[in-house]
Amino acid sequence: MQFGICSTIDRMKDVKDLGFDYLEMSVNKLAAMTEDEFLRVQVTAREVGLPTPTFNGLIPGSIPLLGEKADREQLEKYLHHAYGRLAKLGAEVAVFGSSGARMRPAGLSYQDAWRQLVEATKVIGGIAEKYGIIIVIEPLQRRECNMVNSMGEGASLQAMVNLDNVQLLTDFYHVVSDNEPMADVNRIGEFTHVHIAARHQRRYPLPGQPDDYLQYFARLKSIGYDNRITIEAKADDFMLEGALSLRYLKTLWEKADPAAL
Repeated sequence: MQFGICSTIDRMKDVKDLGFDYLEMSVNKLAAMTEDEFLRVQVTAREVGLPTPTFNGLIPGSIPLLGEKADREQLEKYLHHAYGRLAKLGAEVAVFGSSGARMRPAGLSYQDAWRQLVEATKVIGGIAEKYGIIIVIEPLQRRECNMVNSMGEGASLQAMVNLDNVQLLTDFYHVVSDNEPMADVNRIGEFTHVHIAARHQRRYPLPGQPDDYLQYFARLKSIGYDNRITIEAKADDFMLEGALSLRYLKTLWEKADPAAL
């Protein structure tokens, strides 16, 4: 199992020093950089030498995917620009959470919004395939978005898009925030990427929190998941809490036992 953390290029050396396997950065922030700023990212990544196989924050809220303001031409132009930069950083996976972009606007029915989201995701995945990138759909809790709020809905969207490089993510924080059955990890049975954070205030996972990380890990193990887990959360002390969280998660992963489910 590889463990990574969401942060910025300025933290790359710290992330490597803490012992993480990779850094996960934001796509839309990279896409918004000037050429000089992005060049500095490339130089830092090369000098530090920490892999950046995964990225989050795929579509900015300024590019709505649903409703009358959706603009296919704007979306395609953005995606080619963003994916081009990701490819230069060795991207393998881009996370499609993007709550602002996929928010269903008032007056648009759920059914129509779903059809539009399927078509938009086909565009997102189709262009990603040209750059060798896998898109993982991220279900988001209902307080953050009103479309694709469960692992089951994410799997349904994946099935309707029906592209090999459009796959699925499970995020512990969103699962427990919406009281989703953790057993749905087993019911769905196939995920490409994982995010994790504490339920309370979306903090780094640390000992003493009431969250049932152990069951979550046992369920991931039971479906044969052995890829990457990224901490996507907040901390008061990046270095201290980052070190504690990484050690804690590694211990829990080793301890997790599918037979105990």
